[in-house]
Formats: sequence, structure tokens, C-alpha cells
Amino acid sequence: MRCDGCGLEVEGGTDGCQAIFEAVGLRQLSDYRYARWHRLIVDTYAMQHPDRYGRSPRSFAAHVSGRCAALEYPDHPTLLRSLQQWLSGPRQLERPGPPSFRGSLTIADLNAETGPESFNRVAREWARDTWYAYRALHPIARAWVGGVLGRN
Repeated sequence: MRCDGCGLEVEGGTDGCQAIFEAVGLRQLSDYRYARWHRLIVDTYAMQHPDRYGRSPRSFAAHVSGRCAALEYPDHPTLLRSLQQWLSGPRQLERPGPPSFRGSLTIADLNAETGPESFNRVAREWARDTWYAYRALHPIARAWVGGVLGRN
């Protein structure tokens, strides 16, 4: 069966994919060496599964702008917190439509990694791959992040 979000062929389809995501989360909780990119992993998984994790405009914006911040502003220590505060304020957002193809890597590629170094490397590769799949939405995500940075 295939996952409705990312297209992963896995036993149980979408539920099987979710089970892999939860297993990755447990690994991150049980061993800090796997937790470095936790937020990036959550945002990446969410954007490969926007019908579940990005239904509302705010949740969609949180995950897309979170990934933009992590990949394009990795040395900005308070940007994610500032994005959260910005999204908590009174604002009207429109939810853009996600792309139909959401990247060639999936949570299964990350789950297959057994060591923390390779796990963290694949986490970044998966995030970049999915971010590229969302390239049509980069201007929107950059505008949201720019608004938080005071550039708009």
C-alpha cells in the first residue's frame, strides 16, 4: 500500500508511514544524538503529509516557514521562536495548495539510518529534497519569514 501523503510504499499505507514517523520520534527521545534536527524532521514530515498536519493556514505556514528558517537561516538562534510568536498573533493567512510531488526521500530513508551521524545527514538531505519539491511556495515562505525578520 502507498502512503497518501508522501507516496511511500509501506505495509499499512498512510498508517504504516505514520508508525515509522512515531518510531523515529521515539528514537530521538531516547537518544539525544538523534534529536539535533527534531524540529526540521517534524516540519519535513508534516509537509509531506499536509492533509494531516497542515490543514489550517496557520499550521501549514508554521511547517513551511519553519523549514525555510531552518534551511535558509540556520545561524539565526531565535527565528523559530519568533515565527511561533508571529503565528500566534492576529493575522489572516491563506493556505496555498501543496505540490502533488513532495520529494523523493521519505521518513523511511531516515528510519533506515542506524548511526546518529548518518541519521542527521539524511535528515538534512530529506529536508532539502522536500523543500525543493515545494519550490513554487518558496516566495510565500520567504515572505512570512521576512515579515518576522522585519524585512517586509
